[in-house]
Amino acid sequence: MKKIILSLAVIAAISFTACSDDDGDSAQNTCQTCDLELFDIVISSQYCDNGDGTMTVTTEGQEEVVSLEGQSFSAFITDFELIGTCN
Repeated sequence: MKKIILSLAVIAAISFTACSDDDGDSAQNTCQTCDLELFDIVISSQYCDNGDGTMTVTTEGQEEVVSLEGQSFSAFITDFELIGTCN
């Protein structure tokens, strides 16, 4: 199940790409906690911007560094909110 969630996060990061980084995203090491509901199970993950084009994804104590594939962190969070909720 963990691999499915992480795979979804990677697919979302790859699928939604920005043409340019015009978001003015100057905040580094910014973290967002996001929830994804699958089959009445809510999976909570923390996404932290590393400020170098990668983010650290922590789900159920498992941590993984994932490339943003040229997308800004704020754009990734906005795109994630199409399938889940973040705060």
